[in-house]
Amino acid sequence: MLASLAFWAVALVLESPNHRIAARHSRATSVRCQFQGGYSPETGGLSTLTSERPDGSHGTGYRFMPLSTMPKDSAPALLSIAGAYPGLTGAQLLAPTALPFAPAGRWNYHVLSGEVCSSGFAALPGSVLLDEHPNTVAVVCTSPSLGLEFSDGLEHEVLALVDRSDIATMDPSQHDSQTFYAFADEADVVHIRWYETVPAGWRIVGRLLYAQMPMIKRPGASGGFAEGDDEFEF
Repeated sequence: MLASLAFWAVALVLESPNHRIAARHSRATSVRCQFQGGYSPETGGLSTLTSERPDGSHGTGYRFMPLSTMPKDSAPALLSIAGAYPGLTGAQLLAPTALPFAPAGRWNYHVLSGEVCSSGFAALPGSVLLDEHPNTVAVVCTSPSLGLEFSDGLEHEVLALVDRSDIATMDPSQHDSQTFYAFADEADVVHIRWYETVPAGWRIVGRLLYAQMPMIKRPGASGGFAEGDDEFEF
C-alpha cells in the first residue's frame, strides 16, 4: 500500500505544471549554451550540436552537396577482353588477367595497362552471376558465329562472357551436354558451342556464363502508342 502511494506521488510531481516549466527552462538553457560562441553562417548549421566540419564543406552555412549513393546490388564490372571470335585461340582466352569485381554497393580502382590485358576492357552491368565467377573474361563475337539474330536483320557484336575456372576445365568428366563451353581443338582454335561429348583431342578452356547482347531497336516498332515502343518503361 505504501509503495503504491509513493508511486502516485512521484507521478503527480512529474506531471505538475511547475515541473513541466522547469523542464522547458532546462532544455532552453542547454540549447543556449551550445551557441554561446555566436552564430556563424560559415560553420555547420544544426551539425554544430554534434561535430565540427571543414569550412565550406557539406552541411556548413546551411549548404548541402548533391549526393548519390551506389545501389546495394552488384557493382558494375570491368572485364578483360580476351580477343575476337571466331579466330580466337585457347592461349589468347587464358592470357588476360581477370580484374577483381567490387563488392556490392562499392567500386574498385584500376590502373589499366597492356600488361594486364593487351586487348582492352569492357564495362558491363554487374550481376550476382558475375560476382560468383571472378575469373571471367569477355570475348568479342560476331552475332552469326553464335547463331544469334537481331530484330533489325543486321550483324552486331556480342560479348561472350566465359568463366575460365569452371570445374569442367579441370575435370572433363564434369562436362554437361546441356551447357555451352569454349572448346580448344587440336590446333588450339576456340569453338563456343555445345557438344554431346568432348571431341577427342579437344579441351575445355571455359564455360559460357551468358552472351551479352546490345539493345537493338526494331525498325518500325512504334505503332503510335508509347507502350508499344521497345524503349518504353513504366
